[in-house]
Amino acid sequence: MIQRDYHAENLLWLPDQNGLHRVGLLDFQDAMAGHAAYDLVSVLQDARRDVPQAIEAAMVVRYIAATKADPAEFETAYALLGAQRNLRILGVFARLCMAHGKAHYVDLIPRVWDHIETNLRHPALSEISTMVHADLPYPTPALLKKLKLQCATHPMP
Repeated sequence: MIQRDYHAENLLWLPDQNGLHRVGLLDFQDAMAGHAAYDLVSVLQDARRDVPQAIEAAMVVRYIAATKADPAEFETAYALLGAQRNLRILGVFARLCMAHGKAHYVDLIPRVWDHIETNLRHPALSEISTMVHADLPYPTPALLKKLKLQCATHPMP
């Protein structure tokens, strides 16, 4: 099972509890069957917080060791699911801006783009990397400003 919307805002620290019970979980209505790498990449490649690459790498290694997953298979799944998730998030943030006037989400796009770039460096994603770089523009300050100017201009019914 994956939680699917696994990020810092959906985790609660419960200091009166012990062990794993010290972490509470919110917003789990989208839970579904999926690859174990999905939630790990979700929390380590958070759209709202920087996680240093050294910590991200150490946590992936720790997860692989704890679960005895095949390292090459897990790292490929991690990169693929990370790219997919972060590309989806780009679309969600653009929609939230353009349809709902939530311009602050545009400010998060550069961090999400960096996660996409990290994931696309995995050798298994070379073809996808070529397509993404051919079809999606780099989020320059000028492009982000242009997107913000389009906030609330495409309301959804």
